[in-house]
Amino acid sequence: MSKETQPVTAQPEKRRYIKLTEDRWAEVEALWSSGSATLPELAHRFGVTERGLQAHFSKLGLEKGSAAKALAAQVVSRVRAEREAQVDTLAERALAIGQTTYDHAAKVERMIVDRLDAAAADPDQTFAAAAAVKMLTNAAAALERLHTLKRSALGITDDDMNSDEAPVLVIRNLTQVQIDMMRQKQDEEDAFDGDMADDGREAGASGDEEIVCENEEGF
Repeated sequence: MSKETQPVTAQPEKRRYIKLTEDRWAEVEALWSSGSATLPELAHRFGVTERGLQAHFSKLGLEKGSAAKALAAQVVSRVRAEREAQVDTLAERALAIGQTTYDHAAKVERMIVDRLDAAAADPDQTFAAAAAVKMLTNAAAALERLHTLKRSALGITDDDMNSDEAPVLVIRNLTQVQIDMMRQKQDEEDAFDGDMADDGREAGASGDEEIVCENEEGF
């Protein structure tokens, strides 16, 4: 009589403990602190239990993604510093624009007054003075448009220019359409300046002819 075969129950295999070297632990810590790997992924890759990993990280006070957070904080700090430096640069440009505009306006004003004084002292200079004043008036208008164009390019408003404090500048990226419009406007300004110079020369020549005629009549 044969004996019945008893089923054999397999004993669960005990997980072998793996001792990592310092270099491997450094790799584990780097992956964990960068936030690029989870506990299950690290356990599978390095053969260490999740509980063992947690104990190791807790002992070191190492949080997941801590390195990424620190790096992000450094990036934010650097970007903020760059923006502040850019704002300071724009503020300096805004002040320079205002000073340059004032200097140009004062120069045009002096030239107009000089022409008027010359005409008052010598009536024969009246026509030449009138032509010069017309040219200088057009020049002042052109300078005003250039001043407005510079302020617009920097994002400076009238409120900013009228404030006693340094203007708060809005940093923005110009679109290609805006850049093309600015270039077109600048080309128009250049063409206007050329026409204005030609008109001034023609007017000056006309004024000289008038003065010569008056002198001839005097003889």
